[in-house]
Amino acid sequence: MLTGAEARLATAVTTLCELTSKVSAVLAAFEPEGTATVEDLEAPLEAARGWLKGFTRKVTEDAAQYTLGLVKSHYPEADLEPVGDGMAPDTSDLAWSDYLADARPITERVAADLNL
Repeated sequence: MLTGAEARLATAVTTLCELTSKVSAVLAAFEPEGTATVEDLEAPLEAARGWLKGFTRKVTEDAAQYTLGLVKSHYPEADLEPVGDGMAPDTSDLAWSDYLADARPITERVAADLNL
């Protein structure tokens, strides 16, 4: 689950970098007198990128905490410590894909309950 989220975050950050460079190029080409320069916008865009990364990480942490809390509420004896180390070392890629597919409907129900 987190692997997919991390991949989507990386894609979003890459897209943001690409868009930032395109905006900079357009602004540099059509910059009328008395308007914000590309340099004036770079700092706020960079700050926004940092804020977005921090926000995404916090949402990921909150969602993982909520999900693990749900597991504990149904299985109080469950040892969640190994989950922090990622998937079990002997899990094949095929098995992992199957686990993710099996979890998708439950994930959608849990996400709907988060009221985001």
